[in-house]
Amino acid sequence: MKRARVGAVALCLGLLVTGGSVLADPAKDDEAGILKDETHFRSQALKEYDGGNKAGSALNMVAVGHNDLGARGFNADVWTHERYAYVGHWGFADWAAGNSRFCPSAPDNGIAVLDARNPSRPTRVATLQNPDGSSAEDVVVYTARFGPYAGRDIAVAGIQSCAGSRYDARAQRGLMLWDVTSPSAPVQLGYLRTACCTRGVHEFEVQHRADLGRTFAYATVPTSRYPDDQTASGFRDENGDGDFRLIDITDPAHPVQVSDWGVQDAGGPFGAGQGCDPDPNYGHGAEPSEDGKEVFLAYWDSGFIRLDLTNPTSPVFRGRTVYPANADGDAHSSQYDEARRLLITADEDFCKASGAGIEKGFGYMRIYDWSKLGSPKQIGSYRTPNSLGTDDQAAGDFVIHNNWLVGTDVYTSWYTDGVRVIDTSNPRAPREVAHFVPPATTNPVKPSQRGVLTNTTQVWGVVVDDGLIYASDMNSGLWILRRTDR
Repeated sequence: MKRARVGAVALCLGLLVTGGSVLADPAKDDEAGILKDETHFRSQALKEYDGGNKAGSALNMVAVGHNDLGARGFNADVWTHERYAYVGHWGFADWAAGNSRFCPSAPDNGIAVLDARNPSRPTRVATLQNPDGSSAEDVVVYTARFGPYAGRDIAVAGIQSCAGSRYDARAQRGLMLWDVTSPSAPVQLGYLRTACCTRGVHEFEVQHRADLGRTFAYATVPTSRYPDDQTASGFRDENGDGDFRLIDITDPAHPVQVSDWGVQDAGGPFGAGQGCDPDPNYGHGAEPSEDGKEVFLAYWDSGFIRLDLTNPTSPVFRGRTVYPANADGDAHSSQYDEARRLLITADEDFCKASGAGIEKGFGYMRIYDWSKLGSPKQIGSYRTPNSLGTDDQAAGDFVIHNNWLVGTDVYTSWYTDGVRVIDTSNPRAPREVAHFVPPATTNPVKPSQRGVLTNTTQVWGVVVDDGLIYASDMNSGLWILRRTDR
């Protein structure tokens, strides 16, 4: 059955290339540990779909290569380094159902390492293996500039528990690092274990501090400051740390947390939240500035928060964005345009209809002018046609996920809407100039059509490197693309 699905994807690939058309109760240990997007995808496990974005489509983009990663499913974020691609893997505990089918184990889990030096035939050569009972969905690879591993290539992954109770002291969660100087023979170096009782490190980025001769991971551990009467701190993180963590990885064999920050440290949470999933106390993503002295936190309904990290041991609050009263909120991730001092953001809103007074449709891109430190102002936005309105567009999730900025073009993973390229040269009027939607693929998770994802396109991540676009689809694997309009 797996080979039959792969064959169908390969056929559609040929068509595309040639034709181009185509606040929780901690005592209730069931869904309390599931993160925002996982809550949505678990709900899909209780449904059956025959629809979907079947054939795929393309505008000013073609597929160069594809690897279905053995039809393993659960593919997560993607990164590239020295013409090798790295694809993460996600999962979570289905506590309510009493089983672990959504927490994959070896050999189907881990970060897939692919040799993409021939982009038409990306070939899997290794796996960065995360511990049993965990997921490793976010990955970054870089060449170390400082410390004992200077000149070596280092891979970093966020480790999250996805099996058993989140109160289990043995649960695996934190940040894991490997030496991937030889990508086909990775060597694990270090592992920073974060405390009970969160899931662990969800998202992070890496940046060098030339002024300090240090390298840091700018990480988030969502729900850390949720109230919890079963921990000594009174918060879900037993140490009481905030959702943002700054981790020194200058020596990747010995990562060390140097500071933390939560919205309470600036007098928050700000308000009661808004939309169908009101939550002002959920730090999801972190985007550092180029010099590493600042970070922009995606803090769900508390908006996007700017911190000064000039002193890495003492984060300082510098301001935040504020959603309009009719917005659903759900700040998920961002990219900062240093030259224009613009923050380009993604709201991961899965609710097409959130009730009276809230705008209709899925989450979308916003653009903020942050030239004035304490008063960011939204000046633009972009939505795909499918993300508008409340009608059912063939059983899909037409929701923005992550952005990748190249010049003034934003390459965006938009789940069922695939990869969209948005020209923001006029940030007040962004316009789409290219897209690629991979063909739908049967969700590999069994039983058939009752897994955690719909049988349709589900693009998680996108990165651009040396003129090629790399996209990860949760069902169908790694896609390598090229623009045809330049």
